[in-house]
Amino acid sequence: MGDGSLMSTVSILYWSFSLGVVTGDGAGNGTETRRKRPSQMVLFLRDAGIAFAFVASVLLIMYAYTGLWPPLVVVESDSMMHSEDNTSYVGVIDTGDMVLVKDVDSADDVTTYLRGFVDGHRTYGDYGDVIVYKKRGLDTATPIIHRAVLYLEVNSDHDSYRCEGLVDLPETKWTVTAGDSWDDITGMITIFDYGYNHDTVTVNVGSILNAFRGSTPSSGFITKGDHNRWIDQTFGDNSAPVETDWIVGKARGEIPWFGLLKLWITDSLESEAPDNSVRNLWIAIAIILIAPITIDVLLTYRIRKKIAKRREIARREYETELQKQEQPDDDSSASVADETDLDAEKPRDIT
Repeated sequence: MGDGSLMSTVSILYWSFSLGVVTGDGAGNGTETRRKRPSQMVLFLRDAGIAFAFVASVLLIMYAYTGLWPPLVVVESDSMMHSEDNTSYVGVIDTGDMVLVKDVDSADDVTTYLRGFVDGHRTYGDYGDVIVYKKRGLDTATPIIHRAVLYLEVNSDHDSYRCEGLVDLPETKWTVTAGDSWDDITGMITIFDYGYNHDTVTVNVGSILNAFRGSTPSSGFITKGDHNRWIDQTFGDNSAPVETDWIVGKARGEIPWFGLLKLWITDSLESEAPDNSVRNLWIAIAIILIAPITIDVLLTYRIRKKIAKRREIARREYETELQKQEQPDDDSSASVADETDLDAEKPRDIT
């Protein structure tokens, strides 16, 4: 092995880990080719593109699941919280949470509290579905996110309502005004031991019917915020049940805390942000920022450690080859010594 060939081999082993390659012709003539390192701007644009593609993919998946755009809403008030001391909980809708909203096509797509109590269907810490609806169906009104308590279906005489959700409910759980029945209600519906706070909820069907005086009553949902004392359909223009056309969708899933950023920026926070939500938000942001840096440092350290190890192996192999070249050729030395001895033994002519 000649010197040029040896240097070519060792250089390939050594320099390949520095993004360089040395090629040789075996005669010591080598040329080094290095791959140009991308500029910081190129790396930034690459990372930004990857991040944008990831976010776009997540939003596209959300849209495909919910059928709505935007697929998320931000909760501005504490009307759905399950605490009296303004403490937030994951799995409950709190101030500043972002909630995923799925499209609703008909009333059958919504499970009320009464039906959920019988079927065991629970969402966000209580029975039944939470819906997002527009007050009185107005596009200009801020949507409300509250739980569907029951569904009132207007009878053919337009003078009373029926509530099929009461049929399978235990008799100790509800009552109606004397003389009324589940399929002919003109007075009060009372639900006992309702919600996380074990409230008694009353629905004044007579008041709802009076709100339609001069017009035909409509069927719809009775709704209530889990943290509120009264149902939504209690006073004045809000007495009408929530019609299916008013419903934006039903809540499915949540991203806790992060909606506070939007509420702070737009100054649309209607109630005090829970202290633990604020604390958890900053902790989550810190983790999101620090985690990629930490992972990058660890991966870089691991890669450099491997490179250093391989360079050390290449260096040792190179030194071993040099030592072999520096050792005398034993066979050649022996041949020279034998020839010298033979010359010494040859008889010399004496003149």
